[in-house]
Amino acid sequence: MVGKILVVDDEPGIRDVVKTYIEYSGYSVNTAADGVDALQLVEKENYDVVLSDIQMPRMDGLTLAEKIHKIQPDTIVILMTGYASVNTAVEAIKKDIFDYIMKPFQNMQAILQTIERGIEQRRFIQERRALIDDLKRANDELSHNRILLTEKVDEIDTELKHRIDRMTTLYEISQSISSITNIDDLLQQIMDRIISTMGKAGGIFWLVDFDTNRLRRVVTMGLNNTENIPSLLHISEGEIGATINTGRASVFRKIDELGDPVIKKICIEENISSLIMIPLSYEDDILGVINVLFRDDYLITGDDISLLKAIADQASVSVKNAELFSSQQKMFSDTIQALATAIDSRDHYTGGHSYMVTQYALKMAERMGFEEKDLELMQIAGLLHDIGKIGISDTILNKPGKLTDEEMGVIKAHPILGHTIIESIDALKPVSKIIYHHHEHYNGGGYPEGLKGEDIPLMSRILTIADVFHALTSDRIYRKGMPLEKALKIMREETGTTFDPNIMKIFFQLVEDEEILPAEQIIENAFK
Repeated sequence: MVGKILVVDDEPGIRDVVKTYIEYSGYSVNTAADGVDALQLVEKENYDVVLSDIQMPRMDGLTLAEKIHKIQPDTIVILMTGYASVNTAVEAIKKDIFDYIMKPFQNMQAILQTIERGIEQRRFIQERRALIDDLKRANDELSHNRILLTEKVDEIDTELKHRIDRMTTLYEISQSISSITNIDDLLQQIMDRIISTMGKAGGIFWLVDFDTNRLRRVVTMGLNNTENIPSLLHISEGEIGATINTGRASVFRKIDELGDPVIKKICIEENISSLIMIPLSYEDDILGVINVLFRDDYLITGDDISLLKAIADQASVSVKNAELFSSQQKMFSDTIQALATAIDSRDHYTGGHSYMVTQYALKMAERMGFEEKDLELMQIAGLLHDIGKIGISDTILNKPGKLTDEEMGVIKAHPILGHTIIESIDALKPVSKIIYHHHEHYNGGGYPEGLKGEDIPLMSRILTIADVFHALTSDRIYRKGMPLEKALKIMREETGTTFDPNIMKIFFQLVEDEEILPAEQIIENAFK
């Protein structure tokens, strides 16, 4: 876009000369004879730079500058004067004047250079303001989502507490299962409690599979011939189907009362004398059925039924809670993946960067013997290590040429911004520290804090290696990806300075074992 310049001077000859020279350099130029006329133009149009004389009739240049900045705060004002003094300079600083040009003009090229610097300064101010606005919007969105999440957790927590409050001491045997989130482990624990409480009994847990409209047998305990028990039943078959449809417990004190041939056959083979079918339900959803089968002419009492109903009640909540936990874990994982994709999509040349860095980091962490929970932390840190780049303008991220010092300063701020974003989410606080330090160097020459050696978090040191390896071997907007050997040569030279030498031994071994390869080679191998 062509820069717009306003030249203000009460001497027509000076106005015309400056206008002609600036226009010849490709700018759009308007002129005004004094401050009053200039202010009228500024009220109608936006100008990148106003080049104004100081001494003018009706309104001087310093007053004009002050009024311009009230209308257009980003406009750069450059003063022209032949009578510069200390007082004038002090007033100019107060009025936020960008620069002076002395009359008479000795070098017209100097005027143009000053204007170009002013336009660059204006562009920087606007980009900085846009960045701040983007950060504010991102923080507002994170705060909003956090409130929604808190409200949802409070809602679930209130429901769980309400159900637990209704439990009596009689049902405390079921309380120990409330913290289990794996459904199979959960049902195994519940059935174990039932069998140990009921004595000589066996049990079967059936869960509804709505996709197939069937009941799936998930746990069998206390029975001898489990291979004769079907793994699937139609949801509407026999007494189990009736229990599902009515949502009420079914009690059979004699086997002769059973009409379902499948269940009756199981009872005969297992020497069962009576049984109870208790539905699992949560609000309006039927989740499954508990079958408890009794031997030796066991007499089912009202207390047995009440206890099993209470256990089924708790089991239903626990099953639903486990499903919610699984769903939340998936949502959490999907959100992390979506954020990583959003980060990488900012730059077409580094698409998949976060994914590949994560894979490299996990390979090293696995070889180093990380536990499962630490591998999960490493995975999240890898996917989100560049989240701070969300707040950096595309102009800088996708710049094909060398970055200026100011632009590099903005880039170097991304670990700090990433730390700020992630730290506000309780579940991700351990990740924020890893992200914050992933550009530290082993010799202390990195950023943002210049940490050294083992003062740098271990996972940050791993990320540094993975990040640099992918950066060297992948295409960027300013260069092609390096061949593997050239990238490894550079990384060997940086071992002990940029990289932790102990982790680098593991990295080189993984490369030698072909467990770590450049992304392009992985893709090629996949299509062989």
